[in-house]
Amino acid sequence: MSEDRQVSVGMGTASDAEQSLDAICDLYDDVFSAPPFLWPEGESVRHRESLHGLIRDSTFGFAWARASRTLIGFVYGVELKAGTDWWEGFHQPIPAAFTEEWPGRTFAVIDLAVQRFRRRAGLGRELLDTLLHSRTEERATLAVQPRAADTHAFYRAVGGWRLVGRQDTREYESAQFDVYVRDLAKP
Repeated sequence: MSEDRQVSVGMGTASDAEQSLDAICDLYDDVFSAPPFLWPEGESVRHRESLHGLIRDSTFGFAWARASRTLIGFVYGVELKAGTDWWEGFHQPIPAAFTEEWPGRTFAVIDLAVQRFRRRAGLGRELLDTLLHSRTEERATLAVQPRAADTHAFYRAVGGWRLVGRQDTREYESAQFDVYVRDLAKP
């Protein structure tokens, strides 16, 4: 049996993410520290601390991909809360009705990563579909660094994602993100 046939994808719990924290952080560092991504000083530590906080959020969602016992991909996120700063810093004004949040409105996909040599085989799409099909929110959103052309192409290819606009962010020095939104299927 080839290693590719041993790949499995599934939903995980917050506890599963906590137990896989080192593997998630290692894969995050490997994927996002390489060009074309902006990798500010201290990003590895910032990500680990951020992920600790996200895992404790009651709306945290997590899907994983493994080959044997090795984590080869993940996606996770949380529901946006009222008063979130997610919709701030856009270059063009966004209507208040679009940015208003309430329980069950928007799930934010925070990070999706797949080992480099396993890309372009449908694993990212499967991870994203697994996570988003488990969600009950009305829509999903995510942010992509503008210079990550392959990432933009991925979200265009999986379909349903609409570009909202570009925003400046305080999360990274001098960074911008292109923010997308997608309606989620109703059960």
